[in-house]
Amino acid sequence: MKTMQGRVICDTNDKTVNVVVVRLAQHPKYHRRVRIKKKYQAHDPDNRFKVGDMVVLQRSRPISKTKSFLALPVPPRNVKKPKEVAPAAEEEEGEIGIPLESQQS
Repeated sequence: MKTMQGRVICDTNDKTVNVVVVRLAQHPKYHRRVRIKKKYQAHDPDNRFKVGDMVVLQRSRPISKTKSFLALPVPPRNVKKPKEVAPAAEEEEGEIGIPLESQQS
C-alpha cells in the first residue's frame, strides 16, 4: 500500500486535519517537471497534529464522506547523535593535565 507524505494546513476541525501533498510530475506539452498540489482530509483521533507538521497519510476504510486517510507521524530520519566529549579528549585540546604555577600551593 502506497503512503503519501504532506504538510498539515488546517487543524480547526475535531479529529480531522487538512493535508496538502506536493508531488512533481512532467507537464504533458512542455515536458518540464511541475509541482502539483492536492489537498486531503485525514483522520487525527488524538488531535495531536498542528499546522505545519509533516504527516504520513495511510489509506484506511472510509471514515466519512471525504475522509479515507489516517494521519500518522513521519518516522525520524537517521540523525547522528552528538558525541559526548570524553575527559581524555578535553586534555588533548590544549590542557595537558599539569597545573600552572599560580594554581600550585
